[in-house]
Amino acid sequence: MNARRARWLLLPALATWRAELAARMRDAFTFDWLWRAACAEMWAAELEGLVPELAASYRRKARQIVRDAAQSAR
Repeated sequence: MNARRARWLLLPALATWRAELAARMRDAFTFDWLWRAACAEMWAAELEGLVPELAASYRRKARQIVRDAAQSAR
């Protein structure tokens, strides 16, 4: 597995958001749970080398957003 694919596996919400955007299933102005989780993952990726503790908190926030959305959908 290449490094780029490995990185996307760690950022599932961001990868899903980008895939939906590319497939025109959404536009860049749909602000929902997936957008919020993708933003949190993007911040985590950006901060990983600078402030690992803050990056970890953004990853936790992204997972919480996804969990909350899954529970709301039930």
